[in-house]
Amino acid sequence: MKHRVVFLSGLLLLMALAFGQKSSHLYNVNSEKKIKGTIRKISTERRFRGSAPFIVLKLEEKGTRTIYQVEVSPVWFYDMNFHKGEELEVVGSFYLSDRQVPNLIAREIRFKGKVLLLRDKHGFPNWRGGRRERKGRRREKNIEEL
Repeated sequence: MKHRVVFLSGLLLLMALAFGQKSSHLYNVNSEKKIKGTIRKISTERRFRGSAPFIVLKLEEKGTRTIYQVEVSPVWFYDMNFHKGEELEVVGSFYLSDRQVPNLIAREIRFKGKVLLLRDKHGFPNWRGGRRERKGRRREKNIEEL
């Protein structure tokens, strides 16, 4: 029994490393936070080995002026058109990077009277299954009117 637990723990660690994702970078519903702020920068970057680039926002929180790095979604899943200087509200899983930079993995984004649904209430991405899975779905399914 003890060997099974050690084996399974090792297997989970290897899987996390194989996907290039640190355990602190996984979505955690218990660390969800809501912030309102202004977009300071929009970029794309590869967040995981072998995956499509992600939209990443630098968002300055209203009031505290704290800068958060917000991971939105893979570029191909992206359904809204944001611009530097615009305001939005993000609900996401908070974590600090290795360099102590505040980060949010976005679950939903409220912007101009719409809500972009990026993950379900458990934190699973709405893009799971990849592009092929998405072809049959309508893009509007991930956007709700307020």
